[in-house]
Amino acid sequence: MNKPMPESDPLEALRPLRRTAPPDFTKRVMDALPQEPDLPLTRALRHLWPERSRWFLPALAGAAAMLLLSTFLAPRSSTSLDNRVTVHFEIHAPGAQTVELVGTFTDWQIGQLQLAGPDASGHWTAEVDLPAGRYEYGFLVDGRQWVADPRAEIRRNDGFGRENAVIEL
Repeated sequence: MNKPMPESDPLEALRPLRRTAPPDFTKRVMDALPQEPDLPLTRALRHLWPERSRWFLPALAGAAAMLLLSTFLAPRSSTSLDNRVTVHFEIHAPGAQTVELVGTFTDWQIGQLQLAGPDASGHWTAEVDLPAGRYEYGFLVDGRQWVADPRAEIRRNDGFGRENAVIEL
């Protein structure tokens, strides 16, 4: 029943139970292990990334989205690509019925630029996009009274007994 243990080597009785691994055992175990650690973040990103043959569609969609975002979210300046500047004109004329803006930018033509107003405090305003340059202008109140812009830093005699306001952009 029980084999008597030889006195020379106490582990001799266990040797028949010991087995050797097949020659390809190590290779099979290593091949069965994942090449990369399968972390939760890695798994999530793998599901988002397209197959190798279909990467160009998401890339194209992403590029189009970035182009649209950069177009609409880009900071806007008062100067556009063609060197135009938005200029705010304002005059206090509480009793006026109409106020027009006339100047070199309208070829001194009446009826081109009507100011909006008056507001509750009697101010008339207009915003005009003008190319960079030097302009002379004035306000025509009720079609008969010429008023140079009282806020203009530069004025010039027009040669007809009146003053024009000057703006340089």
